[in-house]
Amino acid sequence: MTIDARQRRVIIVLVTALVCLWGARFGQDLADDSWSHLTQMCFWAGTQIVFYLVVPLAVTRLAGGHHHDLGWRTAGIARHARTYLALFAIGAPFVIAASWFTEFQQRYPLFDVLPGQTGVWGDLAVWWTFYALQFVAIETFFRGFLVLGLAEVLGSTAVLVATVPYLMIHFVKPPLEAAASIVGGIVMGTLALRSRSIWWGVALHVAIAALMDVMSLGHKGFLW
Repeated sequence: MTIDARQRRVIIVLVTALVCLWGARFGQDLADDSWSHLTQMCFWAGTQIVFYLVVPLAVTRLAGGHHHDLGWRTAGIARHARTYLALFAIGAPFVIAASWFTEFQQRYPLFDVLPGQTGVWGDLAVWWTFYALQFVAIETFFRGFLVLGLAEVLGSTAVLVATVPYLMIHFVKPPLEAAASIVGGIVMGTLALRSRSIWWGVALHVAIAALMDVMSLGHKGFLW
């Protein structure tokens, strides 16, 4: 059986995805319990950055592609800003409402702080840097490498294909948040396919995560 260039592209994307998903999930298990909480959390984020960003970028380059193939383009994306602002306006009230529930407050912020704890802002600054880069990695992998990488052969069906593993990485989250990832995966994937860029998706992801951290820190008495 002869494999043409389009089929070869799909094989490369899917085999790389298998490696990346496995590595991102189990690479974090190499963390040592003796490490500080900050080191452990940054190590977790680092595994996501390596397997969801560095590996797809390296494979894309080795396969003769360009970083623009991962949605790293900025030309012409300004016209999509209103759509993402509208999505933030829709999502923000749900985040604020959810933040009052015990399950949310137990889960967030991911970098846990204790009521009355002092000296955390330096650690939070380091963590938030890694956390933001982790979202660049997530969008690069799921909306860039998978959606844009498969769209040439699968068309818009690539959005659904990418949404399946995106849902699965949210199985550790609360059920409603995991369910919301289905909608988020489809919407963000569709928009990335239309704009051929991930950057507004990164901005939206970071903005929502920042709001979640602000609300959770507030409820723990750090902000109000």
